[in-house]
Amino acid sequence: MRQCPNGHEVGDNVKYCPTCGAEITNGNKFCKKCGSERMGTEKFCSQCGTPFDGVPSNNHIVINEEKNSSIKKYLPYIIGAVVVLAIIGYFNSKDYKDVNENQSIVTDSIAIDESDKGNSSTNSNEVQDALHIILSKTINVADTLSDKDYVQLYFTDRYKSHYRNACKKADREGNEYPRLWWSYSDSDPEKFTIKNVRMTSSNEAKASVGMSSELYVADFEIILKKENGRWFIDNVDEKSIENNSESDIYNDDTGDSYYQERESSSSRTFYSEQIVIGYLANQSFRASDGLTMRVDGDGRLYVDGDYAGVLSVLRYNSTSALLRYGGGMYGEGKLTVQIVGDKFQLKDPTDGTVYYQR
Repeated sequence: MRQCPNGHEVGDNVKYCPTCGAEITNGNKFCKKCGSERMGTEKFCSQCGTPFDGVPSNNHIVINEEKNSSIKKYLPYIIGAVVVLAIIGYFNSKDYKDVNENQSIVTDSIAIDESDKGNSSTNSNEVQDALHIILSKTINVADTLSDKDYVQLYFTDRYKSHYRNACKKADREGNEYPRLWWSYSDSDPEKFTIKNVRMTSSNEAKASVGMSSELYVADFEIILKKENGRWFIDNVDEKSIENNSESDIYNDDTGDSYYQERESSSSRTFYSEQIVIGYLANQSFRASDGLTMRVDGDGRLYVDGDYAGVLSVLRYNSTSALLRYGGGMYGEGKLTVQIVGDKFQLKDPTDGTVYYQR
């Protein structure tokens, strides 16, 4: 039976004592530490100060002490585990950073490669512009500069040295200096087309160039190198050359190609430059207007008795040839010769006059 603070017995679910009206408390009646009686609703024991409510039991204290003992026992292991986890976290973070840095390096490398591609395109355009200027200055220009002057202005030091040696050799042998383009003909190129430019390194490029003149059409490979910040020609390589089919020189009045092989009943054929001149030696020719031409035994040409110069062969096939003359009173000129039956015919390509063998 429960009691109120004044010692009266009360029921279990009564809040106030029916006898004295005192409030019935739900707390402990006696102090669990010293056993003193709780007189009312006071919260602490008047004898020892222990709270009537919430005082931990001895079992609770023992359990907490066991827990604290267990924690102390495993504390070194816990600390070790924390240290290990910290180390692992550090290296994982470092690896992640390294991966990012490596990825950054790869990305930068790709960016550099892309930049190089752009530079390559820029460089090829730069080379093409430089080559266009050089060719414009050296092809079909009406000035007084010689090939030797052009070499000094637009070619590399290596090429200059090579050209000087070739000129010294020509002086010793009494020959003309080498020409910039096709050296065997006086017909210099008159037009050019830069077909493509390819960079072989940051300071070297190869260009494919087409050139044409009244007589020939040719393809060249030109190597350019950069010296002291400028592009110069380092080498000229002739890849192919053929007759200019659009030129009137190679076409007769019927429009047939002059150098086309023709059927002939003659047993004569041109098989060397010497044979061409040999066949014409000591022969005379006459045009329909009465103008005459004669070739003496040394290959010298006379027009109406006037010395016109020495004949030389520029190009030939088995039945026709292109001749050049110069050094006489008529200046430089060209003639074509063709085997017709057992006779030879000369033709002036500038006005179409035909000279028949007498």
